[in-house]
Amino acid sequence: MIIALLIFLATFAIAAAVNMQSRNAVLGHYFSLFITSVFIGTINLFLFKTIPTVDSNWQGLAYILGGAFGAVCGVILYKRIHTKRKSV
Repeated sequence: MIIALLIFLATFAIAAAVNMQSRNAVLGHYFSLFITSVFIGTINLFLFKTIPTVDSNWQGLAYILGGAFGAVCGVILYKRIHTKRKSV
């Protein structure tokens, strides 16, 4: 079950970062784009080196749901970060 949690957290982080990376690329925020790219690479390296296979249905579900929740939270987080920057 711990492996499923790690998979969920890793795919959550990757999906959120990929979403933010895409927005940074479109809007021309090059430094933020660089930082999110390094973060994505680091999490991918962790994920594929430490957990190379899915051994149970729980782990498969963690891959799927982690990405889905991460993508939605990435949008929300990006909007909150950039709304606060504009209001300051």
